Amino acid sequence: MDEEILSALAYFQEQIEELSFKFQKLKDITYNLYKENQTLREENEELKKIVFDRKNEQSREGYSNLIHLYNEGYHVCHLSFGEKRKGDCLFCLQLLENQIEE
Repeated sequence: MDEEILSALAYFQEQIEELSFKFQKLKDITYNLYKENQTLREENEELKKIVFDRKNEQSREGYSNLIHLYNEGYHVCHLSFGEKRKGDCLFCLQLLENQIEE
């Protein structure tokens, strides 16, 4: 009977050690996934910032081009885009004002 109990205890100890080893492996994998996820989140934020900055830069460049065209005496509104202007155009001015607000 004592051998049976000792054998059962040895078996349970092996099982506990095996489970402990598997648990440690899972913890390591989880930690590595967490680190990778954090790195990917940071890279994603950097990429969003780059894209947003580039988009804003292009938007400012486009706005600058519209102002330049308007100052050269051309319409920038949808109704008469590219046509020569005589005096100020309320549609063009509204468009340029809306671009400033965005």
